[in-house]
Amino acid sequence: MKVLLINSDEGPDYLADLINYYFITGSYELFTNHRLDFLFDDYGNKENLYGKGFTLYGKLSQNSKKNITVLSSQQIKDSINDYDQIIFTSIQRKVKNSPVKEDLFWSIHKNLKLKNIIVVDGEDNLKIDQSIADKSLYFKRELIKKNISIAKPISFSFPKYEITKSVKTTNEKSQLLAPMDPRYLNSYIFDEKSYFDQYARSLFGVTIKKAGWDCMRHYEILSQNTLLYFPGIIEKPELTMCEFPLDLQLETNSLFESLLTGDSNIDSVEKIRLRYYTKNYALRSIKRVKTKLTKLNLIENNINKIETLNNEFQNWFQKNGTTAIYKKILDL
Repeated sequence: MKVLLINSDEGPDYLADLINYYFITGSYELFTNHRLDFLFDDYGNKENLYGKGFTLYGKLSQNSKKNITVLSSQQIKDSINDYDQIIFTSIQRKVKNSPVKEDLFWSIHKNLKLKNIIVVDGEDNLKIDQSIADKSLYFKRELIKKNISIAKPISFSFPKYEITKSVKTTNEKSQLLAPMDPRYLNSYIFDEKSYFDQYARSLFGVTIKKAGWDCMRHYEILSQNTLLYFPGIIEKPELTMCEFPLDLQLETNSLFESLLTGDSNIDSVEKIRLRYYTKNYALRSIKRVKTKLTKLNLIENNINKIETLNNEFQNWFQKNGTTAIYKKILDL
């Protein structure tokens, strides 16, 4: 299958970059106007990229570059009817300082015969270019109901081949909540390895809506066999992250909040004193609390529930949360 990807050269755009990753790791004859070199392992200083280059960037073998043919704008226009699929991966951005939609979309559309153009809009805002949506299969990440007649939903994902095969089980985790919390800037202190390690050790990781509802952090947390604590998720528009298991997340939120606030889930010093009386009960109590926290016995009555929720989330993640999902979404 011959695929033409029209990319922006303005830098990282998670959705566009994830789509490129999917095609580069698939069995496609790939052509593009601009190769995203920050996806490959020979790219230098990836820590200067958005999000410090975590998760997606600098991961693909540089040898994969030979499977991508880079074309000039004129070469694309001259060969436009040779491709089985044409995808604009970042329609709202620019290439060579010119808007992608003005410089390439209309000239390609005018010369195209009997073929749909796929257009992807991964911006955080709710705006849709209706003139382009009317002439394409338009996919919008932050999609709302009033636009459902002109656009289709699409979401972020986790790069499929970057999923580690060794994750900690529930009983191997050592902390209730990961210290990385996007609500507090002073928690942005990790390099990539320690970022994933602190999620891997945790039963829960906080994620929130930022500029948009969809966020790479959701998928990064799930990739470590860790549950999301997602305050405010009930307000998510129905068609944004439309495959996300909302009811399962609400149940997970409820469990986390009960663990955090319920006195039945943690042994207080007084309860331990009464149970293990000794003249040195204060020291014994402190020691017991530390032991219980270390072994996560503070939630021992809820381990089975956590495992059940985690299994359900992992089933969803493997089915709907990796880059493999773009084959189905884009109907390839």
